[in-house]
Amino acid sequence: MQNWLIKPKAIIFKKRNPVKAGFFLLVLTISLSGCDFFSNRVLTKPVVEVGEYRMTMQDFSKALAAKLKNLDALSAKDPQIISKFKEKIISDFVVDSLISLWLEEQKLTLNQDDLEKELKDLQAGYPDDKSFRLALSEEGIPYSQWRRRVETSLKRKIAFKHMNQNLAQPSEEELLSYYNNNKDRYQQKESVQLSHILVADENQAEIVKKLTKTQKFTDVAKKFSMSPDAAYGGNYGWVDQDNNEELEKLFKSKVGEVIGPVKLPDGYHLFRIEQRRSRRQKTFEEVKDQAKNDVIALRQTAKFSAWLDEQIKRYKILKNTQAIDALYVETLDSKQDSK
Repeated sequence: MQNWLIKPKAIIFKKRNPVKAGFFLLVLTISLSGCDFFSNRVLTKPVVEVGEYRMTMQDFSKALAAKLKNLDALSAKDPQIISKFKEKIISDFVVDSLISLWLEEQKLTLNQDDLEKELKDLQAGYPDDKSFRLALSEEGIPYSQWRRRVETSLKRKIAFKHMNQNLAQPSEEELLSYYNNNKDRYQQKESVQLSHILVADENQAEIVKKLTKTQKFTDVAKKFSMSPDAAYGGNYGWVDQDNNEELEKLFKSKVGEVIGPVKLPDGYHLFRIEQRRSRRQKTFEEVKDQAKNDVIALRQTAKFSAWLDEQIKRYKILKNTQAIDALYVETLDSKQDSK
């Protein structure tokens, strides 16, 4: 018997290596025992089957490539990372297949008008159709595959809505009990209310900061800040303490103090502390709506888990473990590849 080494071209892609200069190739390589296997037979062979739905080796390989492509070469070859991605791909396929089978059984269909509206709404988030197509190209996703993803997402929403339409609402006593047992979830973090001035570079920020010592902060903000809120004196709003290193110094400063420049993705900020709020426990009345949503979410999760267990027992789910385990990642230096 011979080990066939198959490297499907359809799932080879290039990516800049953040560790080394140049490029590396991320190649999904299938190593299967048996001299009667040929690449086309391997790629079209199902690796997961749920009822009438099946995922081929080629589909599985492309899904794995999509998850790995944003990783560096070292992470992309990590067996634990690869294993987790494989499990996630299989889990998503099984769940989506079971949902489709259940929707068919319940005679629930996806309205095509709703699908087209969702597609248009998502595409509207791009400046134009060319930008949208370019984004898909950069992700390596054909339009048909993207459309199927949106359709699958809407099917999930339909199924969840139908499953939970008669879900019991929690009583006041249940909410209070949940609140008392989960008080850590409902604490007000230490927070500060800020005004800010946003400028393009650090030198300008230092110059503007000196002006705030002799002029009102709001006046300086109106004159020099690039932020849209400059016209209103640079109101930045409340910020909770969340261990952000760049903003940590704000929580050690006094009211009225000007801090900065602080470099953030949109530029250099000068922050003025307007008010402070200490960490405290929120009352039940303050968080009752949030607690209600949390309890309902837990009930929905429990109900879906029970539904999933039931469906798994009803339908035969087949996995080609040997083929799935045989799929691994190989990185090649561009110099070696070019030879």
